[in-house]
Amino acid sequence: MHSHILPEMDDGSKSVELSLEIIDKLRAQNVNNICFTPHYYTNEESMQSFLSRRQESMNKLLPKLPSDVNICIGAEVYVTDYLFNNKDLSQICYGNSDYILCEFSFGSHFSEKTMETFYRLKENYGLKPVLTHIERYEHLMADEGLVEQLCDEDIVIQTNVGAFKGFSQKRRLLKYIKRGYIDIVGTDCHSLTRGNPDEYTQTINLIRDKCGQEYVDHIVNTSAEIFSKY
Repeated sequence: MHSHILPEMDDGSKSVELSLEIIDKLRAQNVNNICFTPHYYTNEESMQSFLSRRQESMNKLLPKLPSDVNICIGAEVYVTDYLFNNKDLSQICYGNSDYILCEFSFGSHFSEKTMETFYRLKENYGLKPVLTHIERYEHLMADEGLVEQLCDEDIVIQTNVGAFKGFSQKRRLLKYIKRGYIDIVGTDCHSLTRGNPDEYTQTINLIRDKCGQEYVDHIVNTSAEIFSKY
């Protein structure tokens, strides 16, 4: 649900060959549905430029994809005021869905202004925001009430498989999963080591062991709902 596999697109894969290696690592874990979500920095690049570069990258990779791999094209959108200069944001959503993967400054306190951003995406564009890698926002990790508020506003929340290594952070994330706050797990893989794709199954098994199958089902079902629109 979150990856940087498209070659020569961002700080992720640097070649078609590396992209195929990453995909093979996921296939070995029976992961055949993959979302490509390259970084789109709205304060640095126009949407037209981003979409053009993304298409060029896809043209290099798609002819070489294994036949058993299904893909959904999207973007990890760094949300700034520049984003709202665009009348239509559908092309940076997941596939043909109305879900949009959103990234904010890691130092964000998710103030009233940030909450207004979610409102604009929902009300003005008819989109469903997905907040990427919750573990990187220190303020959210320390404020369960704020996380609950996001959930009450129907914000979908994603975490990375690599976030479950440190004891205290793992404990907090598992707690949030049990509370129903976290909806999606992604690799956020950039290479064979950064966002290691091999850790996907390990993390899913950890969630199953510590939280129960029903929470794994929630994560899988939420992902399937988004991916089904590709």
